[in-house]
Amino acid sequence: MADRVLRATLVVNHRIFLYGTLCDPELFAIVAGEPFNPRPALLDDHASVWARDESFPLIVRRPGARTEGAIVEVGDAAKARLDFYELGFHYTLEPVTVNAGGVALESLVYFPDAGKWAEGQPWSLPEWQHVFGTHAREAATEYMSLIATHSPEAAAAAFPQIRMRAASRLRAGANPTPHAAGPEMRVEDVNLSVSRQPYTKFFALREDDLQFPTFGGGLSEMVNRATFLGGDAVTILPYDPKLDCVLLIRQFRHGVYVRGDSNPWTIEPAAGRIDPGETPEETALRELREETGAVATKLFRVAEYYPSPSAFSEFIYSFVALADLSEQDGRTAGLESENEDIMSHVIPFERLMEFLETGAANTAPLVLSALWLASRRETLRRAD
Repeated sequence: MADRVLRATLVVNHRIFLYGTLCDPELFAIVAGEPFNPRPALLDDHASVWARDESFPLIVRRPGARTEGAIVEVGDAAKARLDFYELGFHYTLEPVTVNAGGVALESLVYFPDAGKWAEGQPWSLPEWQHVFGTHAREAATEYMSLIATHSPEAAAAAFPQIRMRAASRLRAGANPTPHAAGPEMRVEDVNLSVSRQPYTKFFALREDDLQFPTFGGGLSEMVNRATFLGGDAVTILPYDPKLDCVLLIRQFRHGVYVRGDSNPWTIEPAAGRIDPGETPEETALRELREETGAVATKLFRVAEYYPSPSAFSEFIYSFVALADLSEQDGRTAGLESENEDIMSHVIPFERLMEFLETGAANTAPLVLSALWLASRRETLRRAD
């Protein structure tokens, strides 16, 4: 009996030298699932640098250099979580000897695959915490929820979308929907019982069992709700006041296809997801160039909205832009990396209004932007 108790209490500790983002106590706790209890340490003949044009560091072998960091001792469970967070991003765990208060200790360190990223400036944890820390912690929360269902490589493949969703949640927290009518309800009063995320890829699916406050007082019955998770997005409709024309794009849309529509090539404004660190305006200008080649000279914000709040978390910022469209009709564009195949169509404004009447314009951002433009078209033409 005593032997069984002794074996049950044995914990295998792994000593790991940390030099980068995991030296942030909050991020470490999210990833490892336990508090950050570091011991300062130095690694000789190595340097920690930013990966060029990225938001994370590298450790590189450099004779005569010295990297300041910390060692942690973790059990099997925490090490498995740290491995999950690191190994899918082309890092491998290798043994090193570190100096901890004058004592040489064998440790492990996550090294990047050779040649994967270019070296940048010397790494700064305070700079990272100030610029990227909040977003990285938010993304890590969703990322670590995948540990039971995804390999490190599969989770890493979904990370760009996870980062977009994290930025979306932070944007929503900073700019909540204004209260328009009483009684005022509090999100803190929603009772979330169980939350699951059974699918994560370009989109994610979140399923919750919850109770929400009712207008009559008290809580609803326990209900099951599911929502597709997406990042925030922009749409941008270019208008040329001199030509009195708009530019529309046409492309294959899977959602229209799976509904059974025999014409899944929709006409729309240019559109795209907001990358972390971008403003909606910056995204609109970038997407317009990428998808059409047109350059906006002025932006007008049309509206900010949830296109289908019962089923999608996506939030859209729609714009109309002034642009020279004289050379844009019939161009094809799109990013090869995203398998985009996009054709531009420059049409008279009156034809756009016909599209509204016939139903050829049947995407919400286009209808909304077209109606906004119709109400301000004459003003824009006079100003030009």
